[in-house]
Amino acid sequence: MASEKAMAVQKQNYGELIETRFPGLIAKIKRTIEESEKAYEKKPGTEESYLWEHTTHVAALSHQLATMEKVDPLIPSVAALCHDAGKFAGGHYHGDDRVEEAKSVRIAEPLLRESGMRSADIKRVLSGLKALYHEKAAKNAVADIVHDADFLSKFGALGVANFFVKSALRGRTLRSAVLEHLSKELTYAACLPLNMRTSAGRKLAAKKAADSLEFFRSLLAELRDARIAGLKIRRIRIPHPANHGQPVTVLYILPPACPECGGRWNTAWTIEKGIKCRKLCIDSVCCGCGERLETSFCLPEIVS
Repeated sequence: MASEKAMAVQKQNYGELIETRFPGLIAKIKRTIEESEKAYEKKPGTEESYLWEHTTHVAALSHQLATMEKVDPLIPSVAALCHDAGKFAGGHYHGDDRVEEAKSVRIAEPLLRESGMRSADIKRVLSGLKALYHEKAAKNAVADIVHDADFLSKFGALGVANFFVKSALRGRTLRSAVLEHLSKELTYAACLPLNMRTSAGRKLAAKKAADSLEFFRSLLAELRDARIAGLKIRRIRIPHPANHGQPVTVLYILPPACPECGGRWNTAWTIEKGIKCRKLCIDSVCCGCGERLETSFCLPEIVS
C-alpha cells in the first residue's frame, strides 16, 4: 500500500502534489513574489514575473531530483517555491544570499502555517532554506536538493534561453552580452557537475553542462561566420581556493589575435576576495600594441 502511494506521488508534478495537500498555497507564494518584484522594479500592472518563472523551474527540478533520490518530493518542492521569496522583500533587492534566505524564512513561515502544514514539516522547510547557502550548516537533504535544482535551472536549453532574456532586459546586443558574460557561463557549465550535492544532481548536471557547452560553441561559430564577433574558447587550470587548492578548468573567450594589430595575447590571471565570493580576474594584453581585454567573475561553487 505504501509503495502504491509513493508511486502515485511520483507521477504527480510539483503543482498537483502541493495543491492537493495545501490548496491555495502556490497562489499565495506566487502573489507574494510577484508583488515584491514589481515593487522593486516600480512596474505595477500585469507584466509577467521573471522571478516567479525561475521559481517554478526550480520547484519542478526539485521535484524531479527528489524523486530520483527516492525522497518524498513534497517538502523540497515547497522549499523551492519559497527559496527566492525574500529576494525583493520590501521592494528592495537583497544581494547577500544569507540575508535573502533569512527573509525568505520569515515570509514562508506564516504562509505555511496558514496552509495547515504540520509544525514538523514547516521546520523541515525552514531548516532547508536556512542551510541553503550557509557554508557551515550541517548537511541538509532539503537544502541539497534545492541547491542543485537552483544551479541546474541556469543550464540546458532553458538556462541558455534565460541568459539571453537577461541580456535583452539589460538592453545589450548579442555581441556585448557574449563579450561580457560568456566566459562566466562557459566556466560555470564546465564546473556544474562539481557543484552538485546529490547524485541525481550530478547525473542531470553532466547532460545540461554538455548541452550548454555544445550550444555556446555553435553560437561562437555562427558569430564568427556572420562577422559579428571572432572569438575562440581558451582554457586555463587554476587552483580553486575553496576546494583545498584543487585545480578547476576555466573557459574564457578571446579573439584569436589582437583586432587592432594582429599581435598575440599575453594572458595572466589573479584571484581577488569579492563581497560574496572569490573573484577571478583574467587580463589579456597584446604583445604588439598593448591592447587590453579584461574579464572577471565569481569563481563557481565547488562541493568538496
